[in-house]
Amino acid sequence: MVRTLTLALMLGASGGTMVALAHQPADSVQSAVSVSFETGAEHDFTASERAVISRILTAAHQTTQADFPALPDSVSVTVVPIHRPGVDALGGVTGRAQRPGELVIELSVTYPGGVEAAAQAGLMRTGLHEMHHLARGWTIENNAFGPGIAIAAANEGLAEIYAEAYEGRETAYEPLDDDTFRAWAEEIRALPRRANYGHWMFAHPDGREAVGYRTGAELVRQAMANLGLGIVEISAHSPDEIWRMAGFEGL
Repeated sequence: MVRTLTLALMLGASGGTMVALAHQPADSVQSAVSVSFETGAEHDFTASERAVISRILTAAHQTTQADFPALPDSVSVTVVPIHRPGVDALGGVTGRAQRPGELVIELSVTYPGGVEAAAQAGLMRTGLHEMHHLARGWTIENNAFGPGIAIAAANEGLAEIYAEAYEGRETAYEPLDDDTFRAWAEEIRALPRRANYGHWMFAHPDGREAVGYRTGAELVRQAMANLGLGIVEISAHSPDEIWRMAGFEGL
């Protein structure tokens, strides 16, 4: 969903293209990624940058569709240059699933080595995360799910773990210890449906960051461990089912 500096902390700094988790060759999937590039006040994407970005986004689409055939054959991506130096240490890439079949990706123009280096560092992982959202219908507009931080945590946790699987390492945040995870999970479950999304998913007034994302990632890890399922298999389940699989009552 929406990426801010805080949320970008959840993203890794590198993203290599790997085979699809369902073991279907990614290059056997038909992919049609339409990429448009916005020109910012400080940057106009070069032909080389456009080629690298388009290639990585196509690879992310092919990989995700091999695992999740529900992902649309055609995806439109708007790529925007951003001047946000704080993102540079986090991969230089942010993004969001705007509506079904449409993503917005932002790349830092101040990333060391430039936009192309940012794309090489963080775009595959961000692309996989956001493509997972499209496959599930977790989008800002025309969302297939109801409101609630518990729902958001489960959906974002799935996308985080899916992208993480291609990195061979965890997100920038260390996994929560069991006591903290349980405490945060129960806190989230007690929230009203219309709880402040920014506070719980990004920056909480008490100083905590990404409570929903961190709890969601741990929730998915726990559910996978309890049932012996992989990330592709567990992604077929609803947020309610994922909470139950992790040992909680339903939503």
